[in-house]
Amino acid sequence: MNDPAAAPVTPSPQSHGPSVLQLGIVVAILAAGILLTALTSDVTRVSEPGIQLKDDLPFLPVTAGEWMGGPQGGLTKEERDVLPADTEGVRRVYTNQTGQAIYCSVVLAGRDVTSIHRPELCLSGQGWKLQQLQTERIAVPTVPGGNLLVSRLNANSTLEAKNGKSPQAYSVFVYWFVGKERTTPHHWQRIWWTSLDRVLHNRNHRWAYFLISTIVPPDQVGSDPAASQDAAMKLVDNFVRAAYPQLIPH
Repeated sequence: MNDPAAAPVTPSPQSHGPSVLQLGIVVAILAAGILLTALTSDVTRVSEPGIQLKDDLPFLPVTAGEWMGGPQGGLTKEERDVLPADTEGVRRVYTNQTGQAIYCSVVLAGRDVTSIHRPELCLSGQGWKLQQLQTERIAVPTVPGGNLLVSRLNANSTLEAKNGKSPQAYSVFVYWFVGKERTTPHHWQRIWWTSLDRVLHNRNHRWAYFLISTIVPPDQVGSDPAASQDAAMKLVDNFVRAAYPQLIPH
């Protein structure tokens, strides 16, 4: 038998530099660092707003089709206390000849991207129980493709009555985001576009956020709240189709 100790020893291969995997990891770390730096650095270019302004405030028309607007309000003291100083906002309540009401508000961000957040956060904090988020199409001829995509939330809330009962209030909330030549119903897409603008174009996208809602009158809820909310959505649809052309520059 051969002596194992006398067997030739095969030299181990010599390293000729980092492997492809190691290089990939290094590149990924560097890219993440560059991206983080770009996102957190001061962006020098601020995008123009994609909505109509009047006296540097978001514009809401006095009338929109059959809808007549009430007095225009602005951000409350509580909102100004928590929002960045250059955030602007306006709101109106619109009614038609039958007394049906639509609430409309718009918030316009400044340089700080925290001016706008997911609407669900505020609505839940106000006591509304939100149902599954839906995407709706509203026919607006002035929108590319002829349809405005919006996010819709059906909601209900328990009211306190003097007779000891706890009736339910039902509402429909619709929202979407408008940037310079960009419109989306999705919060995640707004964040994605914001990141791309900051990294690729050194631009802080100045988004506006529209929130429109209507409460179903208690005498119209009936035995099928979902059907009454669908009817309320038709009111919102009617209002948006009438108001939208006045909200966006042409």
